[in-house]
Amino acid sequence: MKKVWIVAPFSNIKMVGVRNRFQYLANRLHNEGMDVTLFTSDFRHGKKTHVSSDIVKEYPFKVKLIHEPGYEKNVSVKRALSHKRFGDNLKKQIEKIEEPDIIYAAYPTMSSSYIAGKYAKENDIPFIIDIQDTWPESVSSAIDTKKLIVRILMWPFTKFANKIYRMADVVFGVSETYAQRANVKGTNCKEFIPVYIGAELEKFDNVNYDEGEIRKSQDDIWITYIGTLSHSYDIGTAVKAFAEINENKNIKLNIIGSGPDEDKLIKLAKELGIYNQSVYFHGFMKYEDMIVFLKKSDIALNALTAGSKGTITNKLGDYVSAGLPILNSSQEQEVIDLVNNKELGINYTPGDVSSLKNAILKMIEDKESMKKYSRNSRLLAEKYFDRKESYKVIVDKIREFI
Repeated sequence: MKKVWIVAPFSNIKMVGVRNRFQYLANRLHNEGMDVTLFTSDFRHGKKTHVSSDIVKEYPFKVKLIHEPGYEKNVSVKRALSHKRFGDNLKKQIEKIEEPDIIYAAYPTMSSSYIAGKYAKENDIPFIIDIQDTWPESVSSAIDTKKLIVRILMWPFTKFANKIYRMADVVFGVSETYAQRANVKGTNCKEFIPVYIGAELEKFDNVNYDEGEIRKSQDDIWITYIGTLSHSYDIGTAVKAFAEINENKNIKLNIIGSGPDEDKLIKLAKELGIYNQSVYFHGFMKYEDMIVFLKKSDIALNALTAGSKGTITNKLGDYVSAGLPILNSSQEQEVIDLVNNKELGINYTPGDVSSLKNAILKMIEDKESMKKYSRNSRLLAEKYFDRKESYKVIVDKIREFI
């Protein structure tokens, strides 16, 4: 039986069967007869808590929990030190056990993917990198990278990232932009393959729910955002825009998710007099419940700040799987082109209340276009976002090497 190691610190290990890319992949490879070990962190990035070692018993494949001390803030020295400890402990763990036939590593973190790649190169093992985020570039949404001193301080990390990318035999990325970031000078890698995070369309099509659990008035128009509430996401602009269209009582903004900016955003909505009037904060929601909410929604909000490097995200996969028209503020060209070329919805300017307000009113006034956007979203999901089909390229590439 061929041995596959998946190194993925951010696998949301507490939630069995969650939509996490690496849990899904580990389970699929296990079901196809491979001996899979998932190396992941015992610290939950989203909840900022540690998990019990008992969780590993709930998985059909092997799970190795690697300890790291954890952190309170996503952008902090403490987080960098925590990730370094994860890498150090990962190194100790993998040196104790029999080597695999292939190593598949999530990037980030930089330390863990470097440890995995170095081990692979030293032992002549095929090494695949899967880029989820482009560290250190993605920190530009939280740090002013226009300052020369910041760019100077970032350069060693950029150099280190390039060193990691050069170790890969194949690179996957959650978008074309991310995959091509690894195409650096000096690499021997010839394949840079985008595979969207995607979703399981069967869950969207077969979800069961009680109609009374999530009530929606027949006249209401639901615009829904799902995901983290933090510096990368332009939710403040959305709240302010809804204050300006508050006279349209039937247009509702549903915000599903939590994060460090949640209290600040709730305070803003209360100050504007629209909290639980036209803007609703639902907090964290089970994935199945979130699917129901999306399926009852009319429009999806892909709200990213101007500095965000987010491209084809989890939320975008869920939006198109639910067949929703999209209001998009991502400034990444790949996303703008996708919305325009596939006719999925309307792009607007992040941070610009009038731009979002006008986009909302323009969309809801054109019912035929909304139907077109909805149809195109679902067709796109069926072609590129259904994991059952889209992840075949990953599985096939792993089989090719082993």
